[in-house]
Amino acid sequence: MQVMEHKALIDAITDYCATAGISPSTLCVRAIGNSRFFDRLKRRAERIETDASRLQSWMAQNPPKSEGVKQ
Repeated sequence: MQVMEHKALIDAITDYCATAGISPSTLCVRAIGNSRFFDRLKRRAERIETDASRLQSWMAQNPPKSEGVKQ
């Protein structure tokens, strides 16, 4: 699942719960039997975003050498 897909799902869950007047954990228990799913989804999305940012920064600071590129 991509970061944007994570965010879209988080937003959909948040909107649904606000309309239904229930917590995300209640929704997840009812839908999939897992009260911790929403919190784990949010942490995973944050972690992916952080890791992607770190990776992009590292690649920008360490450009590849043109020789020895494997394809």
